[in-house]
Amino acid sequence: MSKRFAVALSFPGEHRDYVKQIADTLVTSLTKPRVFYDRYYEAELSRPNLDTYLQKIYHDESELVVVVLCQEYDEKEWCGLEFRAIRDLIKKRRDDEIMFVRVADGDVKGVFGIDGYVDARNRPASEIAEVICNRLLLLQSPTP
Repeated sequence: MSKRFAVALSFPGEHRDYVKQIADTLVTSLTKPRVFYDRYYEAELSRPNLDTYLQKIYHDESELVVVVLCQEYDEKEWCGLEFRAIRDLIKKRRDDEIMFVRVADGDVKGVFGIDGYVDARNRPASEIAEVICNRLLLLQSPTP
């Protein structure tokens, strides 16, 4: 059974323009209701206890969580709240549901040098969206 969202994007506001381009490109193949990008859901997210609501979206309602890695991600309070849910997915060995995309240098607590990522520096958002779609296809394919 598929989850509500095919992709959920977790990112700091400093990279909003680039992430919006990724989200808008993903929508062309996945449709808007299948892509969690916060601005698409402003009415739904205007609520008390948003922190736990977002954690549920990232932890339980998304097939693939895309984390946009950069120094700002580690510094932001809301990214930290989202990353708690993502770290729990890692703890539960649900690594296939997480995809790291690096947009700038900087360490993120809980992400190590042995972790793989897509290097998005100097690449168009459309190309990164295509890589995300390819990862979704891998999730849907049975493992031999």
